[in-house]
Amino acid sequence: MEDFYNLVAESKSVIITAHMSPDGDSISSVLSVYTILIAKYQKSSIEKKIRIVYTGVSKEDFAFLKNFEKIEWVDDIANHLDDTDLLIVLDVNNLNRVSKNPEKLSAIKNTICIDHHASVADSFTLSFIDSNISSNSEMVYRTLGAEQYLTEDLAQIFLLGIITDTGNFSHIKPSQVGAFDVAKKLVEIGKINIGFFNTKFSGIPKKIIPLLQVLMKNMNFKEVDGWPDTQISFIDRETFEQGAYTDEDMSTASHIHMGQYVTRIGGYSWGLVFTPRSDGTTRVSGRSLPESVNIRDMFERIQIGGGHDRASGGSIKESKTEDAIAQILDWMKINKPSIN
Repeated sequence: MEDFYNLVAESKSVIITAHMSPDGDSISSVLSVYTILIAKYQKSSIEKKIRIVYTGVSKEDFAFLKNFEKIEWVDDIANHLDDTDLLIVLDVNNLNRVSKNPEKLSAIKNTICIDHHASVADSFTLSFIDSNISSNSEMVYRTLGAEQYLTEDLAQIFLLGIITDTGNFSHIKPSQVGAFDVAKKLVEIGKINIGFFNTKFSGIPKKIIPLLQVLMKNMNFKEVDGWPDTQISFIDRETFEQGAYTDEDMSTASHIHMGQYVTRIGGYSWGLVFTPRSDGTTRVSGRSLPESVNIRDMFERIQIGGGHDRASGGSIKESKTEDAIAQILDWMKINKPSIN
């Protein structure tokens, strides 16, 4: 903790960021670090510029959180570094998942990484990485000594990250029960009713219903020698374009479908969802149960993305989702899964 604050103290221009296509844990991580640094340094005699910058488009589901409006959403963070002398990277440990030009980020004088993924990490000036922690929000909470800065608003920010990354605590492993202690304190300080709190960011927009119907219609089941049977669903590019849907719509539909069906159908311990994107690529997201396919390992070996062992995402340079599916299945036919 002391090393972290020493680097921040000696820096005049700080950027806080996280991976592209941010989820709740990512948003929670950047907002909690920003809130803590502003509280610590706003009365300091040392002038300090602190920004939150993301590569990508806004995630309005989380706009109710304090300081959300301070987030800058840009084409690529590498083009908006200005005079930054400290980069704080959260919820990811590979800069190619932060920017399309990661070499520009590596050139910044000092870099700090706080993460909880098991991927092989890039080199940073300072790293705090522990894959045994349930969420990156909890990792930030513990690393930065957040208790002394807790307010109702900050408690809500932290709890959102823990809830979203643990699937409302359903993904907690025996080694991660400390998350319950943190959550208890956050609920008390934030005066949070978890059921009502969930409705603020997990509602289903009416315009997403047709996409969920497409995903259900296109759900099918595959058998590949050497692999556990898998469930696959997709949205075709024609539906995406004719319906004038956005990338955020695709992400929302995919997330809801995975939460409701992937890994919950008897006999199928893992599954993939494919959705088109406006840049011509196809997004693939995967989920699995314990003692089934390690999704992170699979995506990293294919070199399309990464994330958690049980939940990961990536992008394939195929415009048609059907071609992207075929590419993954062809890879599976000549490779074996990591099962854990």
